[in-house]
Amino acid sequence: MTTRPPDDAALTDVPDDDHEDHDDHEGDDGTDLLPWVVVSPDNSAITGPLIKGAPLILIGAIRMGVMMARGKGTSSGSGPLGLVVGLLAVALPLLWVAGLSGLRLMNAEIRLEDGVLTVRDIWHRRRLSAPIAAITGVHTMRIPVDGEHTTRVIVTAANQRPVVINPRLWKAAELNQLWQALGLPVRDHGFLAWPVLRMRFPGVRVPWRQVHYVIFTLLIVLGAIAYIALIVNLPFLL
Repeated sequence: MTTRPPDDAALTDVPDDDHEDHDDHEGDDGTDLLPWVVVSPDNSAITGPLIKGAPLILIGAIRMGVMMARGKGTSSGSGPLGLVVGLLAVALPLLWVAGLSGLRLMNAEIRLEDGVLTVRDIWHRRRLSAPIAAITGVHTMRIPVDGEHTTRVIVTAANQRPVVINPRLWKAAELNQLWQALGLPVRDHGFLAWPVLRMRFPGVRVPWRQVHYVIFTLLIVLGAIAYIALIVNLPFLL
């Protein structure tokens, strides 16, 4: 684990073995070393499938552009403009995902520094800022979301909203260092339905799209249909 003295001296690595002259938790001047851990975002769960599917996505984009340029069946094509619109139709959603991933890499962070734990989201908003002494617990649970990655971690602190951490979206090794540095027992709650989760952790923020999964899915489907209809007719409207 990386540590540093309270006076902002240079970073030092705490040795694994006991030293004959120094305690593992004390500096040369006898002051306690404070744990210093930074947990970085891990977007591989989002970008990984896109990178693997990039060849198929590229082929699909070209085919769509060519089809819109030449037309199909009784539908007349729209020429070079249709080709450009077809390529952009596939590129724009990918650029949206890439932009959000970049924002998360730049802004999101979990930092334990000078005895204070700070959690920031994709927009660099502070979701939690509490000294170690004020942190009351680290809790694990499974939540009712679709798919196999249902594990979440909730950190609670005095006079603070509980913050939900998805371990899959953070560097695993750095996250493990953070739990070790906090030195708090982890309590597992098993499976928690949304009403139970909110009752057990008052004030906790959970994504609307996960709580209202069916409505969110319907909105995505309707949005996709509207998007496709717009793209198909856009060359003829320009």
